[in-house]
Amino acid sequence: MTAPPCINPSLIRQYLYCPAAAYYVIAGLAEPPTERMKKGKETQKEAVEAVAKALGAEAVEHSVQLRGAGFCGVIDAVLIIDGRPAPLEVKTTTKPRRVPTPHKAQLGAYMLAAQAHYGKAVQRGYIYYAETGETAEIPLTQDLKTLVLYTADKIRQIYTGHTPQPRPHPNKCPGCWYRK
Repeated sequence: MTAPPCINPSLIRQYLYCPAAAYYVIAGLAEPPTERMKKGKETQKEAVEAVAKALGAEAVEHSVQLRGAGFCGVIDAVLIIDGRPAPLEVKTTTKPRRVPTPHKAQLGAYMLAAQAHYGKAVQRGYIYYAETGETAEIPLTQDLKTLVLYTADKIRQIYTGHTPQPRPHPNKCPGCWYRK
């Protein structure tokens, strides 16, 4: 396998959740869409509009293909707030007490791609949790950039033949589709 010119931000999330699962996605053995995934696409547009209104966005672009800074993928929406792009990712789950690092990193990759795509600095992005209707604001910090770029390098290693080890986790592994 040769590394692609850009990494999909969803692979960043997947790798941080479990490197072995990211390996299977790269190998072409991705989990088929679940009912929850399909439902998420249906509720996405109205959720984006509600969040845009609540945040006072000047404009909204739905399902934006972002490419830049070594990342490419379709973000659920890009809000324009105070003249700056702010990526918005919609999750169908409830908002956890603390936003999971994989969610932040996925959004961080989209923020880096949005900066390159729009040619404007991105200061923050948002994650909307549809089950609870809550929005988390995620700033684009140097630590987040470092994590995203480090993870992208690890993913490129998979493309060049490295096989990562799974991270056994008693709560994650029993229900994992890739365990099969």
